[in-house]
Amino acid sequence: MRNRFPKLLRALEVPAWVAFFVLAIAFLASRYWLLPKVEQNREEIVARISRVIGLPVTIGALKADWQGLRLRLSVRDVRIYDAAGREALALPSVVNVLAWRSLFLGDVRLHSAVIEGPKLAVRRAANGDLYIAGIRIGGEKSDSKITDWILSQDRIEIRGAEIEWLDELRRAPALRLTELNFRLENRGDAHAIGLQARPPAALGPGVEVRAQLEGGSVRQIDRWSGRIYAELGNTSLAGWRAWVEYPINLRSGEGALRVWATLASGKVAQATADVVLSNVSVQLARTLPQLQISSVRGRVYGRETVQGYDFGVRNLSLQRPDAPAMNGTSFHASWQPAGATGPAHGALNANLIELGPLAHLAEFLPFPADLRALLAELEPQGNLLDTRLEWTGELPERATYVARTRFAGLSVRAWHSIPGITNLSGSVDANEKKGTLVLASRRSEIDLPKVFPEPRIALDALGGEVQWERTAGGGLAVRLAGLTYANADLAGTASGSYAWQGEGPGVIDLSAQLSRADGKATARYLPLTTVMGARVREWVANAVLAGQASDARLRLKGDLRDFPFVDPAKGQFQVTAKVSDAVLDYAAGWPRIEEIEGSLLFDRDRIEITGDSGSILGVKIANVRVSLPSTLDPSPHLLVDGSAEGPTALFLDYVRESPVLRMTHGFTEAMGARGGGRLKLQLDLARPWPR
Repeated sequence: MRNRFPKLLRALEVPAWVAFFVLAIAFLASRYWLLPKVEQNREEIVARISRVIGLPVTIGALKADWQGLRLRLSVRDVRIYDAAGREALALPSVVNVLAWRSLFLGDVRLHSAVIEGPKLAVRRAANGDLYIAGIRIGGEKSDSKITDWILSQDRIEIRGAEIEWLDELRRAPALRLTELNFRLENRGDAHAIGLQARPPAALGPGVEVRAQLEGGSVRQIDRWSGRIYAELGNTSLAGWRAWVEYPINLRSGEGALRVWATLASGKVAQATADVVLSNVSVQLARTLPQLQISSVRGRVYGRETVQGYDFGVRNLSLQRPDAPAMNGTSFHASWQPAGATGPAHGALNANLIELGPLAHLAEFLPFPADLRALLAELEPQGNLLDTRLEWTGELPERATYVARTRFAGLSVRAWHSIPGITNLSGSVDANEKKGTLVLASRRSEIDLPKVFPEPRIALDALGGEVQWERTAGGGLAVRLAGLTYANADLAGTASGSYAWQGEGPGVIDLSAQLSRADGKATARYLPLTTVMGARVREWVANAVLAGQASDARLRLKGDLRDFPFVDPAKGQFQVTAKVSDAVLDYAAGWPRIEEIEGSLLFDRDRIEITGDSGSILGVKIANVRVSLPSTLDPSPHLLVDGSAEGPTALFLDYVRESPVLRMTHGFTEAMGARGGGRLKLQLDLARPWPR
């Protein structure tokens, strides 16, 4: 093996030297024989070029020299004629640098071509055929040989050109682009394109287009793919409508625009646009109304998928006439309509969503119809942060979904059995089966129209955790954990659970505590008559007029169909509280009991107020007890029991200002008294509430 290797080298040495001398002779012949005679051989060269491109060509002057080791041909007054003999293109100056591979391919291949100051006409005929300098481009019958030859050259540059675009298909006026610079670089089927031009003054200061494309013959341009970038300076977008086919119905708009687009099989597969626009009027789909925008800034992107579409915005600021402004919103959404492949499917991911502006925009956006209807019904406000929502099916009733988000200043109207909220902050993690709501809110409101007659409850603070879960048969289970609440009327905590099986009021197990409560606001927090009964609610609302409660406790457990759980085996209902400075108007026509210091008890169907001290018409009383033994009694009686010590004259005043005077037929009306005395008060009042 060691002896054979030098012999192999010596064998290769001979063809290597032969190749070197052949190339050297070819180089010297080109330099000292071919170049001086290039003008003499102009007709032969022109004929060769005509055969290559397949069209007649004339050349006014031809000069050859060297650019390094490459042959350079400078050509003046080049004219190319179409198949009908009409002049298709005039080139004042062309400088071509030949590629060495022309020797091996037997064809003209350019390392570079520089064309100075051409004037070119581009026309789209009424039937859609495209002509460049009279040469038909694309299609089965096109004159594609020259364009395919151009795409096989290494680099072609056009400097200082003027192009006139005439679109007969759109019946548009001629568009003239001046100061146009164009650069094309080809590497096999890969093509890099750059273009800069100045449009008419009304359309802005300039246009720039760059593209990276992959494709072979222009006969198969519908198979090309790649990326395109376009930039327009401060321009009138509506002004370009005569020549540009927008994917949306854009009627007006001024500003700057940058667009990135991806092509797949000759079609736009996805696009991204940076916009700084004003006075925009646009229709995003044929079935949607026209959208008016005062100003918009940010990034918009979208793409059409096999089964639907994706779209989104990034750092989008938008202002509309008579609508809330959107500032810095970012989201990405996808939508797949229902079809043969399955039910409708959607997804939404966002760093920030401003719900108020988005809800106002929903009727103009290509959202699913059921989502637009839901937004209109809820009228949401506030911000969603770090949001992820994915659903399958028809929102809101027949869909499976996963939702995670943080929210700030969230407000929605009450919807079905879900309470309305205002200025709520916290987070939620939910799906169609269960979820967890964590609250940490200030200055919020809860709207409970199915619980309270004054449904909006204002809260200075609201915190804690609420969990819920759907159960078999369409039921619902809710659990409260460490819920805290406070406002001007009350402050406290609550925990427990609630279960609803699809019918009836449900089963509850709730414990709550109030550290303070204002008696003047009692009526505001009493449930509707459908919850606690009309007569009981009316009496409590009219009887408790003032006072402060502390250490109030609620225990409610059982099936609410059995409320207030007269049978201890079926449940428990008890409210206890310490009261001070309370005022009780226990029955119409009877003097109020004031300055009550004592306790309040709701125990099943019994209500009892015990006053360790108090006063009636200025008389101090002690050991007063006001009770309703049974709120369910069809002929209920209010029992009042107590004693008082004071001036006897005040006792006679009590008789005069109460129904006792009528009961005694005015017996005490003319009486007077001096000195002190003791009053024992025992009343049994039937139907104490107003009729």
